[in-house]
Amino acid sequence: MKFPRFLLASLVASFPLFGQQASPQIAQGDVEFSDKKDTQDDMDALRRWLRDKRFVTLKEIGGDLSISGEVRTELQDTNEVKNGIRQRGDGGAVNKAQYAWDVEVNLMIDYRTDRTWAAIKLEFDNDMGVRSGTLNKIRLEKAYLGGRIVAGDTFTADAEIGRRYLSNVYESKLEFSSLYDGVLFRFSKAWPEIGDYYFNTGALLVDDKTSHYAYVAEMGGLRIANVGLNLKYSVIDWYKPYANELNNLRYKYVVSQFLSSYQMYPGWLGNRLIKFYAAGLCNHLAGGVAQTNYTKQNFGWYAGMSLGLVKKQYDWAIDMNYQWLQAQAVPSFDVAGIGRGNAADVGFYTNANDGDPTSGATTNKTAVGSGNYKGFELEALYAFTDNITIQQNYKMSWTLNKNIGPNLTYKQYEIEFIYGF
Repeated sequence: MKFPRFLLASLVASFPLFGQQASPQIAQGDVEFSDKKDTQDDMDALRRWLRDKRFVTLKEIGGDLSISGEVRTELQDTNEVKNGIRQRGDGGAVNKAQYAWDVEVNLMIDYRTDRTWAAIKLEFDNDMGVRSGTLNKIRLEKAYLGGRIVAGDTFTADAEIGRRYLSNVYESKLEFSSLYDGVLFRFSKAWPEIGDYYFNTGALLVDDKTSHYAYVAEMGGLRIANVGLNLKYSVIDWYKPYANELNNLRYKYVVSQFLSSYQMYPGWLGNRLIKFYAAGLCNHLAGGVAQTNYTKQNFGWYAGMSLGLVKKQYDWAIDMNYQWLQAQAVPSFDVAGIGRGNAADVGFYTNANDGDPTSGATTNKTAVGSGNYKGFELEALYAFTDNITIQQNYKMSWTLNKNIGPNLTYKQYEIEFIYGF
C-alpha cells in the first residue's frame, strides 16, 4: 500500500540583526586622533550596555520565566535470558549489570510571552558507583522556540522549531521514542457542542549527511460530544531509498496508528480519573525478507487502563497495559514499548543495533532488534509530599514469533525516588 509523501509548508521568519560596524584600521602614520576618540566612545557605550543588561528584569522584557527541576535516584533490576542462557549480572554472557543504580538531575527552563515561547530541558543522568560511576553524562533533551501565528477565539495556529522527543507531541506506547529535531505546526479548533479537534504535523531531520528527513502528522478529537471520548490517528514516514540494502530496510517504514481512549471521574471512585485506551498500528512498507522467513511482520497493538493522577501529597496513580508488536511494525530506533532487553545490542537487519551496515546482515536465527515481542507493563506513582514521589515499574516480555531470531525472556523492575521543585 503506497502512501503519498507529506508536502509540508515551510515557515518563513525574519529576525532583525543588530550590531556595530567596527571602524576601519588606521594605517601607521595616518592622522588618527578623531578615530581614537570614536573607538573609545564605542567601547564606553558597549560597557554601559553590558552593565545595564545585567539589571533588566523579567517584567521589563514582557514575559514569564519558570525554572523547575528534578533530582532522581533509581534502581533497575533487569533479568534477561537468551536461548536459556542468562545475559546480565556477574557471570552473565554479556558484561552488563543486573542491578544498575543511577542518579539523575533534570533542569527545565521555560519562557513565554503573549505570542512567543521557548523551552529548554537538560538531563544529567549518570551511573552510580565508586568504580562504575560516571560524571559526564549530559544530554540536551529539549530546546525549541515557537510562536502563535493565528490567535482566534476558537481557532489557533502555532509553529515551533528545535528539539524535543516525538512522544512530547504524538501519543503511542509502541513508537515515538526518537528525537524530534525539526519543525512542528499545530492547528486546533473548538466547537462547544462537538469537541476539540487538532492537527499536528511537521518534518524532522534523520541524517544531515544523507539529507534524510522524516514526516509526521497526527489528527484527533478530544472530549468528543462533550464526553470523555478521544480519538487520534497518526502517520509517520521514515522512508528514504538507499543504494545499500541494509540501510534501505532500516528506514523502510511508513507507520500509521489509530488510538481511542475514554476517561471519566466517577463519584463511586472518589472522583478519581479512570481511563481506558487501546491502539493498533501497521507498517505499510513491510515486505518479506530473509530475517522474517519471507513473511510480513508489520502489525502491533496495545490496550490498558490508568487510574488516578498525581498532583499533590498522598495522590497516587497506576497504569497497566498489554503490548503486542511484530518484528517489522516499528523501526528499532523508534520503539517506545517494553522491548526485549537485547543486552547484546544485536539489530534486526544488521548485527549492530545502531544499524551500521558494515557490521553485516543478520539471519532469521540471529535477528533481534526491539520488536517481535508480547508482554505487559505495570507502573505506580505515590506522592509522599508535594515534592517527593516514588515511582515503581515492572515490565516483562516474551518472544512473539519463535521462528524469528533467538528466544528471549526479558523482565525488569525499577524503583525511582523523585524530588521535584
